[in-house]
Amino acid sequence: MKVIGSVHRALLSFYLFFLVLIIWEVAPRLGLVSDVFVPPFSRIVQTGVDLGLTNILLYVSISLKRVFVGFALATVIALPGGFILAGAFPKLAVFLQPLTRFLSSIPPFILFPVFVIIIGIGEGGIYTVIFWSSVWPILFTTIAGIQNVDPLLLRSAKSMNAGKLTIFFKVILPGASPTLITGLRTGLTMSFFMLIGSESMGADSGLGWMIHNAQSMGFVERIYLGAILVAGVGLAINYVLEVLESTVLYWRQAPETQNNAAA
Repeated sequence: MKVIGSVHRALLSFYLFFLVLIIWEVAPRLGLVSDVFVPPFSRIVQTGVDLGLTNILLYVSISLKRVFVGFALATVIALPGGFILAGAFPKLAVFLQPLTRFLSSIPPFILFPVFVIIIGIGEGGIYTVIFWSSVWPILFTTIAGIQNVDPLLLRSAKSMNAGKLTIFFKVILPGASPTLITGLRTGLTMSFFMLIGSESMGADSGLGWMIHNAQSMGFVERIYLGAILVAGVGLAINYVLEVLESTVLYWRQAPETQNNAAA
């Protein structure tokens, strides 16, 4: 019974998912919905089998490469920029805030024609859209994280004659790291969302291109397959980020763990 109970608890969050798949398979076959617009789930699986694992992995790898290149460029610029503005030039950060807020409110897709004119259609435009969509949340959360570090901790470190590098690595960076990681997660999520749309406008490969091409050709099953792949890759990325966050910020769980152990 204990084994059955543990299996039940492990599968509890998946019951609704399995129910949706069953309804998805049965409803078109019973005529409750049109199988032209909502094909049975088994047909989508068969479409994936016909497409081949090699092609699917190729599309996924191409999309992930674009995401990580654009995200890495945004991180390299936004993280140091946030550290400099919030730490060394706080007045400059206040002065630039209206401009950066205005620029961040411009949707990347509106600027896509401008990026095409300046950079050209293809990979450059896609990387620029991803960069634009992820650089702002990383920059803003970095500035907010540095500014919200407890001033008492800073004064305590200075009173012990700690150097600037020691204060940065021992006080500021640990204090701001939860906010920094939240910004990185948001930036990576935005990068992935913007990728699908940008690939549909200026690419000849990738998951977004596959969905756009299937829509143009009327391959409904392939559209659903692309959507499932996008959701699966997104969930995988989010899971990896959660694991990294719990690994990097392990000290946040220490007090709770110690209290539970003491109890």
